[in-house]
Amino acid sequence: MSMSTMAAPHRLTLAATGPVPEIVYRSVQHAPSRLTEGLAPASVYAVTAETADGRLVGRLLWDHHDGMVWWVGVEREHRRHGIATAMWQIAHRKADTAGWTRPVHSTFLLHDGRAWIASL
Repeated sequence: MSMSTMAAPHRLTLAATGPVPEIVYRSVQHAPSRLTEGLAPASVYAVTAETADGRLVGRLLWDHHDGMVWWVGVEREHRRHGIATAMWQIAHRKADTAGWTRPVHSTFLLHDGRAWIASL
């Protein structure tokens, strides 16, 4: 499945700490392997963040059955602009709307993940 066949973009207004390029958020059930390879099983749900020209800069992968988050990541140059938080909010909204289990933080966290969770 290509990004062009994914759900309509989500538009969010975020508080930014500096100049931020326009980011388009998309979500898809059963994420394509190019989003999950080496990170999560193919059955996960994905929320992605892309620049206006289509460059993938962030993704959140979670199992919408049990809520387990497999991956949250944002490209280094796009961090600290609320992108991961926006993807988290979109995933929660989607879970609430669809009647799925909301994403929950993993107990296995990298340093950046612990810092991000503390900021929520």
